[in-house]
Amino acid sequence: MDKAITGAGTYDWLNFNNPISESTADELVRRLAWSDPVEILDVGCGWGEMLLRLLAACPQATGHGIDHDRALLERGEANAAHRSLNDRVRFSLDITAAEPADLVLNLGAEHVFGDLDDALEALWHLVRPGRLLLFSYQFWQQPPDPATEAMIGPLPTLAELVETAASKGWRPLGLTVASPEAWDQFEFGFLADWEQVVMAGSGGRDEAGPSAATEAKDAADEWRQAFMARRGALGAAFLTLGRPAGS
Repeated sequence: MDKAITGAGTYDWLNFNNPISESTADELVRRLAWSDPVEILDVGCGWGEMLLRLLAACPQATGHGIDHDRALLERGEANAAHRSLNDRVRFSLDITAAEPADLVLNLGAEHVFGDLDDALEALWHLVRPGRLLLFSYQFWQQPPDPATEAMIGPLPTLAELVETAASKGWRPLGLTVASPEAWDQFEFGFLADWEQVVMAGSGGRDEAGPSAATEAKDAADEWRQAFMARRGALGAAFLTLGRPAGS
């Protein structure tokens, strides 16, 4: 794992900020690289791990990753340099810099555009006709408990998600659903930043308030309990969508 940044809450123990297993990542890269993209755009890229893997698999391609978090982009830049990909990728903070590409990624970052409908419509204009979008979105695998639904908000079923994409003109060309194991690795990998602080320990309370270990423990406990409540109910889908030529 490339670790360009450290510290609690910085995704330091995750390769992806999504429930993507290594086997799923390999399959998605293989599926998408087959389309021979020349330009790849990743909107809401974080540190751009999927973008970098695609560039490694597509030596003819250049990439552009966009995210609002400067620290995560710096991690992506460091990883790109480490893999000798820095001459083929650029990272930026400005969504208005996005230009149409052969392959567009939007992984759990539909909020960049608004809601699901807004994202599918905006991304349509960023994918060149005849080319592909890799889009991930959450859905309810089974009805959640009321507290979990109130926390996360309304989500479609998997069938509703796929049909919503199709209703916007996209052709659903591939579907991968995150496995329970991928969810566990993702969620506990996210918690690991906090748990490292807890395990290292520190003194008790002082006049300034709780210790770093106490604050990290409280944050980790709250997140873990929420995850266990939604585990098995919340799903994540990775949709390969095509914009037909001539559209």
